[in-house]
Amino acid sequence: MTTSSTPTSHQDIRVQFDADLDALRQDTVRLGALVLEHTKRLSDAVLENRLDLAQQVVDGDREIDELYTKLERTAFMIIARQQPVAGDLRFLISMTRILYELERSGDLAVNCAKGLLRHDGYELPSSVAGVLARLFTATTEIFGKGLDALADMDATSGVWLDREDDVVDDLTGEFYAHIVGERGRVDDVDLAVELSRTGRYLERIADHAVNVGEHITFIETGSFPNRHED
Repeated sequence: MTTSSTPTSHQDIRVQFDADLDALRQDTVRLGALVLEHTKRLSDAVLENRLDLAQQVVDGDREIDELYTKLERTAFMIIARQQPVAGDLRFLISMTRILYELERSGDLAVNCAKGLLRHDGYELPSSVAGVLARLFTATTEIFGKGLDALADMDATSGVWLDREDDVVDDLTGEFYAHIVGERGRVDDVDLAVELSRTGRYLERIADHAVNVGEHITFIETGSFPNRHED
């Protein structure tokens, strides 16, 4: 009886451990979904000049921070109690990094919202608003794809997300040109600086999505992907 019960006990422990890891991954996706929701709300706030929506983005950051803290603590508690090795440890350490990437993205959205509030709204030339709308769309799309990759644990995501990020990088450059260039100059220096920050923050949110993909690739393969060079 003792011999037969021991494997079952170890098996039960492993099943519960796997369930804990999967729960952490699912909750991390949920954290990212909150950040994505707030980033889309930020887009509406900026493009529609909605200060109420901008304030919602700022106020909603507390929920993101609290969930981030809870999940990070959970990951470290699992490490401390289970003393995982090899792939399990790689998963847990990488998840703490992914949590950071997601939480930081939420902070960047808040920074954008605070900029809009500081200026009491933006009056944007149509050409600037048009490029900014495309930049918001590209940023939220790649961030959403990063969350899908996390949900599916797509081992290839570190490579293709990096390639797709080129779209965001190109739009960011185009946006800067419309702020200070001949195609759509913003004469207000303070506004131009704030918009430049917004462009940079959106570019960084996309970069964080790429980083998420790279950590997923590391979890699944044991190696980080090489960033492509054009």
